[in-house]
Parts: sequence; structure tokens; C-alpha cells
Amino acid sequence: MKRFTITTTVAAAALALTLPGIAQGHEPPARKAAPEVKELLGQGSGDCPSMSLCLYEDTNLNQGKAARIWVFPVTDARTDYTLRGHAAADKPSSGYMRAPNLGWTAHLFPDYTCGYEGNREAEAISFRRNDPYNSLNGHNGRAKRYGYFNKNGKWTKTKQWGVTEQTLYLNDRAGCIAVGAYKNTGALSPYVNGDM
Repeated sequence: MKRFTITTTVAAAALALTLPGIAQGHEPPARKAAPEVKELLGQGSGDCPSMSLCLYEDTNLNQGKAARIWVFPVTDARTDYTLRGHAAADKPSSGYMRAPNLGWTAHLFPDYTCGYEGNREAEAISFRRNDPYNSLNGHNGRAKRYGYFNKNGKWTKTKQWGVTEQTLYLNDRAGCIAVGAYKNTGALSPYVNGDM
């Protein structure tokens, strides 16, 4: 799994800005550089390049007016992008994943860590290819919580960490983006322990 922190420098007259990723974590320095992430000014799904997750500044894929679009390339390997310090942190209100066929996934987490590891709360929505998310609110997603879980009519006897499905509200709550092929992103679809 690759992890990247995205940093930005905004040029006043630029409509498109390439944002280099900076590797973090346990990566050896000789690793391949992070894929480029672009910040575009545009609107609608037509402005989202192929094999990309596009997060739009405004609802309805910026249909009201041209606004910022953050473009995350979808590659075969799982790639995580933390938005800490990035212009897109807590800004997107809609999204679209353009992919030519099945087999690709993209997940949006509201905190700055992608995934469900550790004893902490986590939640995410996943994007279906070529399906506009005109708002990032009201989508079913997976949420890691601490509490009692009900599965097949039976409640756990003690509180525990587990995963449940919930309706999530992630407008203006972007913290980490994870993209990749399904075969490389299985940890982003953890087993559901039950309802809470």
C-alpha cells in the first residue's frame, strides 16, 4: 500500500495545477514518485478524466458554476492520499469516479487516515463507477464504532470495536482518499459485524 501527503502551491492565474505527492511512512527513497493529482476549474462529469476519482468543490458536480475539481488518478495498486494541509481538505461536496469497466474502487474517509486499522472510529463511502454523487451526504457506507452489535437477532454481550453499515454525511469532510483495483483494496471493505 502506498501512502502520500499532497501539498499545494496555488498560482493565481492557473486554471490547472499539478500537485506532486510526497511519500510518507515506511517507503524506501527509491520508490516510484506519487501519481500526479490535479486541481482543475470546471463542472460536470465531462471534466473528470478517465481512470480518476474527481471530488468537486460544490454540490451537483459544480453544475451551478465552474469551481475547483480535485482529480485523484485510479491505478492498479492501492494508493492513499491524506489531505492534511491540502486545499481539498474538508472542501468537496460532490464526487464522480470515471472508469471504463468494473474492478476499480475509490473511498473517501473524513479523517486523515485511510482504512479501519486500530482502535479508533473510522467511516467511509465508496464510489460506484460512472455514477454521479451530487452530494456526499446520505450515502450508505461502512463505519467502525465501539459498542454493542446485533447480528441475526443476537446482541453482543460486551462492547467491542466493530464495523456496521450506516448512512454517512461527508459533505465538507474530506480527509483521506484511497483508490485502486478491487483486488488490492480488500481491507477497505471490512466484514460487517452487525447493526448497532
